[in-house]
Amino acid sequence: MKWICILAVSLLFWLNLNPAHAEVLHLSENHPAPIGYSLSKFVEQERLNASQAYEIYKKGHFTPVSQSISNYGINAKPIWLSLTIESDALEPVNRILHVDNYWLDEVSVFWFNEDKIAHFEHQGDLSLFYQQTTMQPSFNFNYQYPPGKTNVLIRVQTPDPMVIPIYLFNQAEMAQKSAFNNYSYGFFYGAITALLIYNFILFIGLRLKSYLFYSLYLINFLLLHFAYSGHGSLWFWPNSPFWQQWSIPLLMVTFSTSGILFACHFLRLKYQLPTLNRILKSLCIIFPALMLMAVLLQDRILGLIFAFDLMLLFSGLMIVLGVLSLNFGNISARFFLIASISSMLGVAITCLAVWGYIPFNNFTYRAAEVGVFIDVLLLALALTERFRRVENEKTIAEKMANMDPLTRLNNRRAFYQLVEPLFTEEKIQKSASILMIDIDRFKGINDTYGHNFGDTVLVKVAALIRDTLRKDDVLARWGGEEFIIFLPHTQDQEANTLAARLCESIAKLPFSQMQHKVNVTASIGIVTSCSAINQLSMLIDVADKHLYQAKRSGRNQICDGRVSEPSMTG
Repeated sequence: MKWICILAVSLLFWLNLNPAHAEVLHLSENHPAPIGYSLSKFVEQERLNASQAYEIYKKGHFTPVSQSISNYGINAKPIWLSLTIESDALEPVNRILHVDNYWLDEVSVFWFNEDKIAHFEHQGDLSLFYQQTTMQPSFNFNYQYPPGKTNVLIRVQTPDPMVIPIYLFNQAEMAQKSAFNNYSYGFFYGAITALLIYNFILFIGLRLKSYLFYSLYLINFLLLHFAYSGHGSLWFWPNSPFWQQWSIPLLMVTFSTSGILFACHFLRLKYQLPTLNRILKSLCIIFPALMLMAVLLQDRILGLIFAFDLMLLFSGLMIVLGVLSLNFGNISARFFLIASISSMLGVAITCLAVWGYIPFNNFTYRAAEVGVFIDVLLLALALTERFRRVENEKTIAEKMANMDPLTRLNNRRAFYQLVEPLFTEEKIQKSASILMIDIDRFKGINDTYGHNFGDTVLVKVAALIRDTLRKDDVLARWGGEEFIIFLPHTQDQEANTLAARLCESIAKLPFSQMQHKVNVTASIGIVTSCSAINQLSMLIDVADKHLYQAKRSGRNQICDGRVSEPSMTG
């Protein structure tokens, strides 16, 4: 065992003195994937210039990178990366060293030929020499590689997450990647902007706060994506390196807080989980205050810690809130929960790709965008579904407000709403009739046989009248045991014929209680419009008077100003 330990220690010591060399890149081959396995790294402890770093490289103190994309976390020390490129061509070959991450503060590249610096470039927010020459959200270094081997040193510095996806492209590959980015980002930004405008217009029109909070959530997401993708620096704040450095953590906080506020309002946590609602709204004050403190102290590391902590908390909270609301019976939480899960999956796929656990490509790297895009789409659907459901509930409530709950007929309020607009037509004013129907001795029926039996009588009589009428006739329960019918385009004779048929049919309805047959009859008052009676209120008053005249004449009668017997009496 002793010899094994000595051998292991010796082997480790030998490996440190003679590190494995990263593979050489040949320009005769295409390299569509990140070239991380061709890189070696050295962590800078004290500031080094390029010549000092190159001497360390020559002494073999650079170690091979074990990931296709280098990832060193938040507040990592500056990193030196080395790369050996070999060209078999007789003439210099142009290639583009493409660093596909725009939030790095500084990227410096040095090309060495025959142990001397042949060329260098500095790009990034901290570089005084950097001016973006192409409208691309990435760092691109063009160089004519001469025949033979060229050693390249790359220095990267940033307190942000140091993720360094590096590619070596020819012009055609670079153009293809740029075209893909342009089209995909164009579609992405266009869709989010359209959703933003649409939902803000809905808020203005409907005055529903859910649409306002959703619009704030969308605009913060859009600004955050502008910041970390680099498009914000290219389009909106090209001459503001201070804002470019602080925009990502600040917008992460505003994005998370706007998402929490939207969730609180959309899921109605104020009513379902009031304590949690207060805690979440407190977070929406505490974290922005902490970020403001970090800005005043000019401590980006502290700001990034606050921002990432809130983002992690926000992502987990959305799923927890969705589950809790679903358990409370909130139907809208279904879409909300699926949306939150899709966002989390997208972010997880991007993280796994960046960390090298799954293949890194355009789709896995931008899976977070896809996940969040699905998230905002599903939330838009959730808002639509909730609005539709609320409108349906309002419609049902309005319908119930206009409906008699026992007989399912229109009530008095609904009768006026339906008939008053019709009665403004001149034709109807000249030829319309009203029938007022009252069930005879209904109080005695209730007192003798009970109110349940009385309700049965009302329901059956209502159904009979409804089934007897024409499509355009309007029937309503006027109150108690009274019903009213409005008959458009109906003269005296037609109204009397209908009233006689109803009287006869009601008297024939089979009722029995406690093995006793119960006879039910009705009295009907009739009025038809004329030059003297041409207002709806007048028609109703006259029909009511005729009804009471029919009842005073012995009941089971119809009366249109003169009493007449129906064809059958009960």
